Amino acid sequence: MNIKLQILFPIIVALSICLNACKDNSETSEKNITNPELTKEQTKSDSLTNDQPEKKEDKLTLLSNKLRPKEHLELGKTYTDTIRFISFDDNYDYWYFLAEKNKDTIDISYTIDGISQLAKGDTLEIQWELKILEEAGDPEITYTKPFLISFKKINSEQFTNQKIKVLWRETLYDEALGTDINTIVLNDEYLGRITEPERAALGYITTFIGNECEWDGKANEDRSNLNCKLLTQLKLGYQCSKKHLGFLRTWFSTDTLALKKLQSCPTIPNTATIQTTFDEIYITTDRTEQIIKIAYQFTGINTRRESVKENMYTDMFSYNDQNITLISSKKTNNSFVISCGSGCAMTYSEHQIVSNPDSGKVTFKVEMFVNEQLSDEYYETYIYTCDESIDKTMIKLEGTKNFSIEILHEDMQEKLKSYASTFCKK
Repeated sequence: MNIKLQILFPIIVALSICLNACKDNSETSEKNITNPELTKEQTKSDSLTNDQPEKKEDKLTLLSNKLRPKEHLELGKTYTDTIRFISFDDNYDYWYFLAEKNKDTIDISYTIDGISQLAKGDTLEIQWELKILEEAGDPEITYTKPFLISFKKINSEQFTNQKIKVLWRETLYDEALGTDINTIVLNDEYLGRITEPERAALGYITTFIGNECEWDGKANEDRSNLNCKLLTQLKLGYQCSKKHLGFLRTWFSTDTLALKKLQSCPTIPNTATIQTTFDEIYITTDRTEQIIKIAYQFTGINTRRESVKENMYTDMFSYNDQNITLISSKKTNNSFVISCGSGCAMTYSEHQIVSNPDSGKVTFKVEMFVNEQLSDEYYETYIYTCDESIDKTMIKLEGTKNFSIEILHEDMQEKLKSYASTFCKK
């Protein structure tokens, strides 16, 4: 009996170990069957660990697209850009339309209505995000693509190169003051659909010219609460504020001269003794060549000297969807040409206009051309003394004693007399 037990005991122990092992395997298998996600997640984890050691988040920072070729993009983040519509196609699993930006053609997926109503050349402000899309019929193949969230039609190709009046002056009745005042008027319809490059260009010239600027309450010690009419409409905040200058420095980040000029941002209210104020602004945008031209007139006022100086400039900007650069700024005051015979011509260009009570001065830069070659240049200043009638306004050439306007060419007389209404009331 003892001998049999000694023989059987090892066999019983071995069988017991085998049964327990089988039971453990059975329980593990059963758990995996009742919780399939456990196996799925474990497999996914193993796959990421062994086959994709780089984290998913790390890869997202490397994404880019032609809409913003110089930026690292993020999935799910909303971006806003301006594009030019070309065409659309809704015959595939993913609807898409073609657009132009920075002279690149980009296809953008969409699911919202309204795209089919657009015409080629329409300018759109779009909100979009970068999404991961699956290849139709093969979900294992994925790719990133811009996906349209919303859009707003800004302009059409037919408006390219159209000269738009942005600002002008009118005499309007002010109920608070109970009298008529001459005030700045803005083109709210245009400013409501302005593009970001146009906003940057207008914001730049507005930085240095007065546009009915008043302190919001009492002036702060750091002069940080100057509210200006056009800047407010451009949504740039107070004059020289972080919002104002931060926006311009971002857009003019590649223009070192513009950045240097922005360092001397002025805070001058409309009650200052010496100030400037806009009279009118026109803007023309060539979206094909990506050029913005702004023609503007402003008046310099010195109340202490009771003098007024009118100026006209044309500024040209080149732009893309990320930067803008001032490429030229030219004084473009009125000019006229007088013939002096035998291949001679004289160009008179406004240099300075000074207005005083019942009098004024106009200074011209004179360029003499002989056979279309510049032969001489100098300045002439004409002094106006008002009379009861504009027709009787006395006009004298500064620096002369016995001057009479009648000795001048008839065209010159007519041009000079036209300035009388600038200084003298009817």
